[in-house]
Amino acid sequence: MIFMGVQKIFAQNPNNAILYSNQATLFGQQSSSGDPISVILPGTAFKSGFGSFVDNPASMALHNKSFFEFGLSHRNVEENSLFLGESRIGDERDTGLNNVGFLYSYPTERGSFVIGAGYSEQKTFNRALEFRGRNETSSITDAFKADGSQYQDIAFKTFATDYGDSFEDWDESIFRVGFDRFGDFLGITQQGGITESGVSGEYSLFFATEFQEDLFIGASAGIISGSYNYDRIFQENDELNLYNSTIIDSNNDGEGETDVDRIFMDEQLESTFNGFRGRAGLLYKVSDQLNIGASYTLPTVINVDEIYDVTLNNRFDNGVEFEDFIESEFSYEIRHPSVISVGVGVSDISGFSLSFAADYTDYSNTTIDFLDSELIEDELAENDFIKQNFESVWNLRAGVSYNFSDDFSLRAGAGYNPSRFIDGNDDRTVFSGGAGFALTDDIRLELTAVYTNWEEDSSVYDFVSYDYSPLPDDRPITRFRSAEANRSVDKWQMMGTLRFRM
Repeated sequence: MIFMGVQKIFAQNPNNAILYSNQATLFGQQSSSGDPISVILPGTAFKSGFGSFVDNPASMALHNKSFFEFGLSHRNVEENSLFLGESRIGDERDTGLNNVGFLYSYPTERGSFVIGAGYSEQKTFNRALEFRGRNETSSITDAFKADGSQYQDIAFKTFATDYGDSFEDWDESIFRVGFDRFGDFLGITQQGGITESGVSGEYSLFFATEFQEDLFIGASAGIISGSYNYDRIFQENDELNLYNSTIIDSNNDGEGETDVDRIFMDEQLESTFNGFRGRAGLLYKVSDQLNIGASYTLPTVINVDEIYDVTLNNRFDNGVEFEDFIESEFSYEIRHPSVISVGVGVSDISGFSLSFAADYTDYSNTTIDFLDSELIEDELAENDFIKQNFESVWNLRAGVSYNFSDDFSLRAGAGYNPSRFIDGNDDRTVFSGGAGFALTDDIRLELTAVYTNWEEDSSVYDFVSYDYSPLPDDRPITRFRSAEANRSVDKWQMMGTLRFRM
């Protein structure tokens, strides 16, 4: 797995879901997306929902009534992808718990003091890519042939690769073997899909108090916990029967008698992770209607345990099949960078309230520790890769609400999340809307819909492109490239929460 992220690259796209660098910058991301109020109205400087302790724990001291709440969300993503000139649509959806917790407001003569605990959803990983097309440039077997590739051994055993020349000191794609010229390729039909799923959340304790008149402080400590699943199904078919030579000896009699008809790969990665996260914040009431606030989330060390397996099957023109697989487990640590949040809140001007927040994260400061001295070279290369391909970002969020009465309110919000990749094209826009209803004097229902849209060019697979000019005196020069898909993504999240006053 390490090979995929640390090799010297040439026109390789860092936006590849299976790279360690991608997952390291993804697993630690935080937001108040588990709460239907805070996801619209940031709580950095505003009295918002239960999940706003993630924005700024000091803002929780603005609550003067105790409550308990729980909520569910339904998540759906639809992706329209363009790969090799053909368009496909994929989708992934699930439903689950997105928040549960309580806040207790102590009776005080002056100021306020609150404590609370609970779970808040931080990040969902649902993605769905479907693709099919004829590739005249590369084959996924070009990903198998590089020295150090996790696929190298099983690819050679299943005839997905073979020796590149008579010296037998470098591997070549089976679709480039047997021609008069090195590297000749007749093209191949490719199809398959990549799905990602999982969720991360935070189990936290928090407190907040009015430390001095109009000055509020707060802190939270918690455990982030989550899971991430990646599944890639990839098939290559010689539909036009262009590869019909006799270069493969499938019965081990010393004579070649067949060629490749179809190559199939099933690759799965299951990761679970957890880590401690702490944050602190300040909020100052400039006036009865205007607040300013700021919070700081400490760098987070995340422990990751992954199970990885891949099965490779090669079927020949004569019907014979060769199959091999890899099963492995690996543990490592991620150090996710700190997060700085600043915000402004305006409350109840003729029924209207507004909240704005900006969150700063420098993803280039993400580091990975492979926890093995023998992997120090790979670890250093992986961290260099992060430095070279990721950058700092400011995520912007704003929301407005209008209270028609104590029993009914409407909310709307928008956000902008720039790409964490250097020169990335996957900037995201977020639009949200919701409403709150008093069902009884002590029970309130909050509903919200969040729509996120973006477009990106991401890697379907990374592969080796040889420069054959040094042959026959030396081995070919290795360059790494990416076979990319253009993906237009529409992501919806529907949330509902019941709050019970205590």
